[in-house]
Amino acid sequence: MYRLWHWLFGWDYILWSNSADSGVALVQTDHDGHIWYWRYRSTSVADAIYKPEQVRWLTCSSSKYFKE
Repeated sequence: MYRLWHWLFGWDYILWSNSADSGVALVQTDHDGHIWYWRYRSTSVADAIYKPEQVRWLTCSSSKYFKE
């Protein structure tokens, strides 16, 4: 489904994981240029992406957000 949304709307998605869970999330940026995603939207837990290696990029390259 996320590939269809990327194709239709241009939204970028990542695969995140931690020791307890994993999931697919929409990449978001704020007006200050911070890159983040909702880990658990229902409980309002958001995580910042500080390094491109932190997550797996599904629909785009990390160079779109991180200038190397």
